Amino acid sequence: MSIYLSSPDPFSVVLSAIIRDQLLDIHFQPLVELERAHILGFEALTRGPADSPLHSPLVLFETAARLGRLVELERIVVRRALRRFKELQLPGQLFLNLTADTLLATGEHGALIAREFAQLDLPASRVVIELTETRPILEPERLQASMRSLRELGFVVALDDLGEGFASLKRWMDIRPDFVKIDRHFIDGIAQEPLKQQFVRSILEMAARSGCTVVAEGLEHLSDLTVLRRLGVTVCQGYLLARPSAAPRTTLRAEVDALLAPEHRRRHADWRRLPPDAITNAAQLARRSHTVTPKLSCQTVVDMFQRDERLFSMPVLDPHNRPIGLLRSLQVLKRSAERYFMDIHEKRSCTALMDPHPLIFDASTSLRDMSEAIASLDDRLMVDGFIVTRDGEYFGTGRSTDLLKAVSDLQVHSARYANPLTLLPGNVPTDQHLDALLHEGREFVVVAWDIDHFKPFNDVYGYAAGDDIIKLCAQLLQTAADPQLDFVGHIGGDDFVMVLGSADWTERLTQVCQAFDHQLRPFFSADHLALGGYITLNRQNQESFNPLPTLSAGVIPVLPGAFDSVRALSAALAEPKHVAKCGSGPSRFFVDRRRSSPPAEVEAVMPLDTSDSTMAMPSLLESVG
Repeated sequence: MSIYLSSPDPFSVVLSAIIRDQLLDIHFQPLVELERAHILGFEALTRGPADSPLHSPLVLFETAARLGRLVELERIVVRRALRRFKELQLPGQLFLNLTADTLLATGEHGALIAREFAQLDLPASRVVIELTETRPILEPERLQASMRSLRELGFVVALDDLGEGFASLKRWMDIRPDFVKIDRHFIDGIAQEPLKQQFVRSILEMAARSGCTVVAEGLEHLSDLTVLRRLGVTVCQGYLLARPSAAPRTTLRAEVDALLAPEHRRRHADWRRLPPDAITNAAQLARRSHTVTPKLSCQTVVDMFQRDERLFSMPVLDPHNRPIGLLRSLQVLKRSAERYFMDIHEKRSCTALMDPHPLIFDASTSLRDMSEAIASLDDRLMVDGFIVTRDGEYFGTGRSTDLLKAVSDLQVHSARYANPLTLLPGNVPTDQHLDALLHEGREFVVVAWDIDHFKPFNDVYGYAAGDDIIKLCAQLLQTAADPQLDFVGHIGGDDFVMVLGSADWTERLTQVCQAFDHQLRPFFSADHLALGGYITLNRQNQESFNPLPTLSAGVIPVLPGAFDSVRALSAALAEPKHVAKCGSGPSRFFVDRRRSSPPAEVEAVMPLDTSDSTMAMPSLLESVG
């Protein structure tokens, strides 16, 4: 149903039509218990008609309050939400947002409400009444009585938007809710805001003393989820977990399990994500924004842009929630001012004003790919940003300025902690990575690589060729590593560190040794290849023969609790690294397994047979009976 603005008080006419015909859409967003990956319940969220200026719930309810019809509207919403919740057979509890106006108007009608719930065969205990803090409470004593009456009927009570509204903490003390929902302002960006973290700590402490459950609303970023878990928040709600839907899924176990996978796996994928606020893909830049459908008229769109100077763009979505274009403020207002345009298109679809080819990124698109795409964008379109989708459906809207800042932040971080030659993580992030694994009690394999006979090569072929060998080594290590499980660091000069979580790490190390020996051959002259080395002057100015460069590595499989610090682990690596360097022949690695067996089983250590010239030397520091 299309609703056009033709009255002196157009919002009043639109609202009357919405209430009269109950033109409301009810969407549900899950509240998730993180540790169990379990849906605790669903919050009912209201949308006005998509082709109406009251589509936004914020505008819809503000208009109803201004026109004195808020209670009437909320009662319709409750009935629609209850019936839809029952039709969909959703699990858990139903969270209903109600203002103090409606709760006060309920008065002595609690029994009538209970009978209506009974007709739907929905126990009152499955319904959570959320007191929203968007309206002032002028009669707190009456409100407490109404809440007490609802509780006596079996309803559960929640305090919504804690920290935003009117006297939230005092209301908490008066009502003693079963749930406290922290306003999204304190959740979004909590990973970078120590004050927000302290606020949440305080709320959790109060909740523990009062026996209520804390819910974090507005969760959109993985870094925020990590911090919330560390603080002790167990129930979350937000786009990171699931978007509101008219027909939501009844389980999110796979998605939640993926988000809560061991954090070291995510850190291995990109060392630059070590800072908790680092942004690496489009999903992290997406923000909720106002969207419209093709049913909206050109005149309505023009009015929306004229009323809100901060509204720069609006995605246009098809019935399947897929973006088909973008309405840009500058473009819309410019075209609407053209002679005869509005006379012809006033009531036609807003698609006449949209850009049918907006910049769209999938949620998984990397920051690098996004920055390359936006670099070629018309300067006039930079302010309007881009659309983010997931599985083809609208996920959010991003701003170009946020993207440019994220790229700049990563560049600064890379310059600060990366090795300038290979751009691999240097000493600081490598130590941080190892420290995190030791602290978490992870099982992993650490490898210390070194290029043997490197200085003589520099003397013969020059430093530029030496740099090329170092870059070749870095490339081979990265190729052999699993980006989801392994880590490669360049700690200086010709020294590298690998931290492996892959089960087939032995094969990966062998691959590195073989590839290095093969790909290094073009660096040498035919004479040096034939001799297997070259003659240089040593420090005593005497001629000495130097073999061609090879790789050697000391390896330690690390069990949980084997080392209490990175310093101790680094010291232990010195011995197997030295043993490997003493070997001869092709590139090789040496495994010290004394740390991968219980100490009581280690009775003797076999010496290294330096005559062994196999490509990858077998482990010799084994426990012997």
